[in-house]
Amino acid sequence: MKLRNMRLAWRLLAREPVYSAVAVLGLAVALAACFLLFGLVRYAWTYNDAIAGADGIYVVKERRNLFPRASWGPSGPAPLAGRAVAAGLASAATSARSQQVGARVQERFVQLKVSVVDANYLNFFGLRAIAGDADAALARPDALVLGRGEAERLFGTLDALGKVLTIAGKPFVVRAIVDELPANTSPAFGALLGKGGHSWDPAPKSTQDAWSRRESLYLRPAPGVTAAQLQAALENTVAAERDASLPASLKEGRPKPLTNIGVTPLSNIYFDEDLAAGGSAAGNGNPAAIGGLALLGLLILVLAATNYVNLAAVRTAARRREIAVRKTLGISGAGLAGQFAAEALLVGAGSTLLGALLAWLSMPLFSELVAVPLAAAFGPGAWALMAAIGIGTGLLSGLYPAWLAARVPASAALGGRDGETLEGMRLRRILTVAQFAAAIGLVAASLSVWWQAHYASQADPGFDPASQLVLQLPGQRGERLGAAAHAFQAELARLPVVEGVTAMSEAVGHDDVTITLGVRMRDGSTVPIEGKEVGANFFQVFGLHPLAGRLFSREGEEGVVLNARAAYALGFATPEAAVGQIVDKDKRVVGIAPDLRFTTLREKPGPIMYLQNEGGGVLTVRVHGPLPEARAALEALWMRHFPNDAPNVESAAGVFAANYADDLRQARLLALASVVATALACFGIYVLSSYTIRRRAREFVLRKLHGATPRHIGLLVAREWLALLAAGALLALAPAWLWTERYLAGFVERAPMGWWPLVLACLGVGAVALAGCVRQAVAAMRMPPALALRDQ
Repeated sequence: MKLRNMRLAWRLLAREPVYSAVAVLGLAVALAACFLLFGLVRYAWTYNDAIAGADGIYVVKERRNLFPRASWGPSGPAPLAGRAVAAGLASAATSARSQQVGARVQERFVQLKVSVVDANYLNFFGLRAIAGDADAALARPDALVLGRGEAERLFGTLDALGKVLTIAGKPFVVRAIVDELPANTSPAFGALLGKGGHSWDPAPKSTQDAWSRRESLYLRPAPGVTAAQLQAALENTVAAERDASLPASLKEGRPKPLTNIGVTPLSNIYFDEDLAAGGSAAGNGNPAAIGGLALLGLLILVLAATNYVNLAAVRTAARRREIAVRKTLGISGAGLAGQFAAEALLVGAGSTLLGALLAWLSMPLFSELVAVPLAAAFGPGAWALMAAIGIGTGLLSGLYPAWLAARVPASAALGGRDGETLEGMRLRRILTVAQFAAAIGLVAASLSVWWQAHYASQADPGFDPASQLVLQLPGQRGERLGAAAHAFQAELARLPVVEGVTAMSEAVGHDDVTITLGVRMRDGSTVPIEGKEVGANFFQVFGLHPLAGRLFSREGEEGVVLNARAAYALGFATPEAAVGQIVDKDKRVVGIAPDLRFTTLREKPGPIMYLQNEGGGVLTVRVHGPLPEARAALEALWMRHFPNDAPNVESAAGVFAANYADDLRQARLLALASVVATALACFGIYVLSSYTIRRRAREFVLRKLHGATPRHIGLLVAREWLALLAAGALLALAPAWLWTERYLAGFVERAPMGWWPLVLACLGVGAVALAGCVRQAVAAMRMPPALALRDQ
């Protein structure tokens, strides 16, 4: 590229600031969006790449078929790792059990992910301490190992050795700091404690208790041991050492085997289909969805490049006489093409710089939107790739205008013809139709996802959540209440803002604690029913009334309460027929309760049996008055009873909304892409309208001279816009409908939406596109004949 061409290109672009700003800004916005989407794709495809030898490390996954809604989870029985090493199946193994806890740093409460790990945990993954002695720290019950990022977050400095962190009233001293791995790493390296000696890590009470505990298990297979062999051996071990000792009543009527064990490479755990379907691991992705994001970024870039081609072509047509004069003075076609390539290079470079700035500024908001910390994923190599993509896109987009300018004979240009063939014009119209189709499809998809997520989060849970707060008591979810918790519950019930308090194993809307009851039928068979342990006043706090019989009303009351599905599952002709009957030898059915939505709309509700038990670790509180004031009163009481634990309070409505947070994030992501695509489509129709008016100016003049009114001219311009919009709608409707159906297939209960997202998408994009071509239509209507003839 000659320096003279670059200087001339700079002067030409500076002479037309509006054109230059529009060209650079359009590409810059697209590059920023594309870069952020590609960063999200890279985050997913490089998951666990920071761990050396991740392909040779296997993660154990487990599915317990005893549960009514059995699903895979990224964990396995705690003793399994040791058994694998002892049997020669694994050359090395390690395990961890993680929990989110509240911790105190001086007078400040923080949320902290604590992982209780084996002594070889860090060495297994090849990590070394950057300060202190990590191996010695994991061997002490009062010592803590922090990751670099956690040390800086908690204490504001990397020099955190010797500092004290209080967890559950017990002080822990920071004895080592390890270098943190990137956020797209599944093993936890935030805060590490060695196993043993902690209140949340008690010794197992029995062999069965040890085998019932789930931990994250990591294995390095022994030489010659395949994944299939390892998986089969581990499954047989669990069947022999745990499942065989279960009571016969629990095993009857259950699928065989009672427990499925699987292994998956650590490098592939993010895309493991079993874990993604089970929903147990937050860090799972869908390869098709990630590939779709890559295509979405590429689509936005292509749309922006199309706009630049159209805009440059219009500008080339406007400069045809300048081009003709330069050719007459002797410039060659190659020289003229080089001049246009220099302009494209400058536009690409400027777009890249501005796009990089926009991406850097919007990265925190985008990371919050997708709930993924992306900043660490963008190193020098990623920025260099963005520069190559931006400049390359600019150069490629400038090829057609350069060819258009180079091929026009000087006589044709001086005669008023711009040299673009019918095929070229047709191609640019096809690209504009594709822009409309992309915008309509994205808008329809985002509307569908948002409406389903909104419908699901607002679905009737079976009670009124507006006046309820949920408190997770100290300890692990599902644990029994201690004396301090009972005292807190009693005093909580006496607060003026509280109308009722009840304890249960988990909040309605959570689905983490599963109790399976093997109910024996009269014929000797066993039916699995999901059990829910609730307080005596559970149904009163939730404002529920019996469908038949009665509900629990006093503490210590005998009997069970069923929902209607449980009555049918137990063989009764009607729910009313179950009232007063004995089930499972000694359980009398006292009543039938209305359905409560314990699961999300992705799962079909099942039969439930309620048993009275005051030991649940979750309190549901019904209050009167504004929720913020009630929350403040609850937190003040909390601090008097649990001064060493941060209060964990959320609204009951928030519990349900959290189940669909990923769907809402996906809807927002699609909405942002829709905005960018619609803006590009609007810009495209603006450019095409401008070019059409320039090409057909003489036609419009002749029509006016023969009596055409401005209204006729305006309709003539609008007709082309309507035709392109209609073609784009037809092209988009079928793919958008198929994608929506595939997304909604994951729900057992769907929002009533029909075709309205597609219709609304067409109307919305059409309205925006209309705004883009109105100015050109008005210009055509007002065009003075003398001016148009002179310009020709």
